Amino acid sequence: MTVFVMILLVLSQTAPATAALAAVPGETTAPAAPAGIGIRLLDIPASTKDDPRARTYIIDRLVPGTEIRRRVLVENNTGSAQSVRLYSGAAHIDAGSFVGDDAGSRNELTTWTTVAQPQIDLASGGSAEVLVTIKVPADAAEGEQYGAVWAEVRSAADKGAVVQANRVGIRIYLSVGPGNGKPADFTITSLTPARDSTGHPQLSALVTNTGGRALDVSGELSLTAGPGGLSAGPFAVQQAITIAPGKEQNVTLTLPRELPNGPWTAQVRLKSGLLERQASAPVSFPDAGPGEAVAPVRGDGNEWLPWLAAAASVLIVLAALALSLLARRRRRLHQTAAAPASGTRRANRQGARVTR
Repeated sequence: MTVFVMILLVLSQTAPATAALAAVPGETTAPAAPAGIGIRLLDIPASTKDDPRARTYIIDRLVPGTEIRRRVLVENNTGSAQSVRLYSGAAHIDAGSFVGDDAGSRNELTTWTTVAQPQIDLASGGSAEVLVTIKVPADAAEGEQYGAVWAEVRSAADKGAVVQANRVGIRIYLSVGPGNGKPADFTITSLTPARDSTGHPQLSALVTNTGGRALDVSGELSLTAGPGGLSAGPFAVQQAITIAPGKEQNVTLTLPRELPNGPWTAQVRLKSGLLERQASAPVSFPDAGPGEAVAPVRGDGNEWLPWLAAAASVLIVLAALALSLLARRRRRLHQTAAAPASGTRRANRQGARVTR
């Protein structure tokens, strides 16, 4: 039997097992749900309630031998009653995308994940809360694992024995190890201007994940100091790019075709959750194909450190010279005050002693 599967990932996060949980704020009235089967996260750790990723993905770091529990809400907006299958599945990061593997694919994370109700029947417009538990065994190896909690519906087989399966899911990013682990971090390594095959200018920011957690990088680009003093943007990243720890990936922004080649000052602002990095560099777009990569000036504040160090050195030297001049002046004034005035008896006596 041939099975066609259409996949849509709805991303979501969690945090440490010891953290308090909070219902997602502002959700007393549910937002308008899209047609079809939907699934969304109901619980987030209170410590990450301000992190936009925590509202969407299950993201956590667990010590071996501990567990977390999260509620998800499954909704049926198909217009008819549905039998919904719920399960965990393996996933991986490939070429900047979080990829859910085929149904039935397994990894260590899937063996640790339990869905309380593997199947639920929902009337049209109905919904149900389902508990998801992730229990990490005591002998689990350190590292980060990826998966998803899926809600899937399947059609009846047609005359050609073809079944259509539609599923939506919540991503899981789970890091295993003691403590909080290496924090999330990234750098913008270079900026490369180009023009694609249709003539649209593009700017690619090469991002290196230098931290210990996977990132979902989005952001925007602004162009200033262009021909004739022109400015353009900001232009937003159309789709977040997922980068595994220790990996690098280009975050590419496509710009309007009529944009002049430049020169421009490109200012890139990228973020993943609450983590943000900025960089700028002079760029010129080529007439066709890729241009030359440019090393950017990072905008996280560190680019000023060399200048501050140089300024501090100059100030120290100037202060030393000022103190030296002040000491000389004081010595001269002291000597002048100590010398007797010309024509006085003391001066005459001193002169006489010198003569004898």
